[in-house]
Order: sequence, then C-alpha cells, then structure tokens
Amino acid sequence: MMLKIKTTLFFISILTLGFSQEVKVKNLSINTKLDHFAARVVGDTVYFSSNLVTRRGRAIKDNFSQEVFGVYEGVVGDNGEIEDVKVIEKTETGQFNMSVTSHTKDGKYMYFTSNHDEKGKDNLKDMKMYNLLIKRAEYVEGQGWTNFTTLPFCVPDYNFAHPAISPDGSTLYFISDKEDSKGKSDLYKVSVSNHKSYGEVTRLGDHINSSRTEFYPFVSSDNKLYFSSDRRGGIGGIDIYVYDLETDNEEQIPVCLEEPINSIGDDFSFFLNDDLTTGYLSSRRLRGEGRDDLYYFTGFSD
Repeated sequence: MMLKIKTTLFFISILTLGFSQEVKVKNLSINTKLDHFAARVVGDTVYFSSNLVTRRGRAIKDNFSQEVFGVYEGVVGDNGEIEDVKVIEKTETGQFNMSVTSHTKDGKYMYFTSNHDEKGKDNLKDMKMYNLLIKRAEYVEGQGWTNFTTLPFCVPDYNFAHPAISPDGSTLYFISDKEDSKGKSDLYKVSVSNHKSYGEVTRLGDHINSSRTEFYPFVSSDNKLYFSSDRRGGIGGIDIYVYDLETDNEEQIPVCLEEPINSIGDDFSFFLNDDLTTGYLSSRRLRGEGRDDLYYFTGFSD
C-alpha cells in the first residue's frame, strides 16, 4: 500500500454511525495484479492511480527500482465499474510520479502527489532521498492538464502528500511528516485563494491526529473528514475513520467505520459521492485481485 508516493474517557460525545444492513462493497473488474487506488469522481469522470506500465503490461520502475505511478481516467459505468480507461493527457512529458489526486468541483484544478527533483533528508533513516510533494495542475480544453505548479510550502526536507480539497475549494487538507508532526505522518490543512496562493500550514489537533500514521484525507459534501490510520483500536492494520468538521465539540474523537467498509486487511483512500450513499475505497483485503484494489460501495449511511 502506497504512502505513495500508508483509555476509558467519561462524558465524551462521539460521532455515531448507524450503518445500514444494506451496505455492499464490490471488487471492481478493473483490478489486476498491479495497484489500483485513490478513485475520485468529477462529474461522469473517475480518476484513479495505478502503475505506469510497458507495452507488455509490466510495471515501470525508476533508477532506484521503485515502481512509477500515474493518474488514469475513465467513465463511471454500471454498478460503479470504471470503463474506457486511459492515462490522463498532460502537457509535461516524462515518467515523473503522479498519484492520489483531488479535484475542484468544476474539474478545472487538480492537486496530486509527486516527488521533488532534488534530494532532501529522510528523517527516519538519516539519509538523503527524493521526498514527496504536492502539485497543482490546471485543465485547459484542447491541451489537457497543464500549468503544473509545486505548492510553495513543500520544502524538500519533508514529505507532503495526499491532497484533499474541501467542497467549497477554500481549504486543502494533506499529510506531512514536517517538524511539528507527532506520528510518522500527520494531517494538516492550509487555506486556498483562487488556487494560486496559500495560507499558513496548520497541523490538525491531537484530537484527530495520533502517535501513529494518518494518511489519505477526504472531505465529503457534508463536511466530514474521512482519513486512514493505523492507530490502535481499529479493525485491521489500516482503517478508515471519520470526523465531523462541523462540530463545536472539542472532545469529539474520530470514529472507525464499521465493516464492511473496514476489514481485517488494510483499508484506505475513502471517497464518498455527493449522494452520500455510494463511493469508492481502496483495500488489501482478503480475496483481492492484486495488491491495492479498488472497491465500489453502496448503501452507505452516517
């Protein structure tokens, strides 16, 4: 699973989720032995991340023997299937990593995870490496994705990844291991102005972040923050959690989603359509097709 570029308290109000017995999770036919993850729907188009491959279908690797990922697009078909898949059109060439996208409602801007082209420090291994960063691209009719810009706060010595733009486009959530993080990666946010300038980066509080790893944030149309974590108390190794951003209760804590959204395997990269009942998730659960698989779910209710 790509990080790709993964006590008893009294008088605490907890967001409760009353899952319908009709929640169904389906493995998609697009899955193969390769990785498929981070599906995001914009209109009738669904974007997702997967390996870049040779003409023979083998995963391409870089000079460090690491697999290279790209962003693909397709059409949302019956029962959530993804059809007519192709690599996105972009003006920049080369095999630079692209994965884990987030899109504005009008489809004009895309934020995604990539890599620095200069080495920074690895805070865990005391060595130099190409850390992750977040870029913004603009869609121009007839050209595809163009005007690639690295967000100004993405310094080479830390990882910045997994962007998630809020429904109103005013806030970008993401993960980082920057100097004030307490886990392997924490959740952060920054204000966005016309997708051209950005405010001060703020770490989300300890009531949301844990001492473990947080990643893959997503904000639904009803302003709930979904993210993945390997914190203690979950169902599997990595689980999907939800936190209501509309709450005034500072004692609210994130809630682990129930089965079948979560499983005893790794579950991550949750996406909920605007109908708030259907969406996609990624998982390495039992009986999957490959490593990271895409799943479509229906009947969701919070």
